[in-house]
Amino acid sequence: MAKKPQNPPAGDFDAEVDDARKRLEASLTEDEAFDDLAALQALAPILERQIRSRRLAFTLGDDDDEETHIVVLHVESDEELGFIFAEDGEYVFESNLDAYFDDFVDDSPERFVERLYETLRADLPKYEVESKT
Repeated sequence: MAKKPQNPPAGDFDAEVDDARKRLEASLTEDEAFDDLAALQALAPILERQIRSRRLAFTLGDDDDEETHIVVLHVESDEELGFIFAEDGEYVFESNLDAYFDDFVDDSPERFVERLYETLRADLPKYEVESKT
């Protein structure tokens, strides 16, 4: 018989919200401002370590009219599946292909990468089958 998932105690939720609130407030003050570029540079090795794939590449991109971001590139098709950017103490994944990949936000780099891993693992097969030429 499968075990029912345990819900975390209510105090854990409030503590996590309080921590996120403190980080956000700190990122809004000039003394402790959240450095988007430094956050992405710190995220890149976690991505490389946690999502090792011959299918995907993660490259730091910087368009003149946009913020610095990490491009999630499908190697075989050379198509950008989406991009990652950091803003106000949070990491954001936005997909170029809404039919396949959901956008999401997380304030923890480790949880963000875990969520990205699960999203890509679940949705990449459909993308690859439907986008074959």
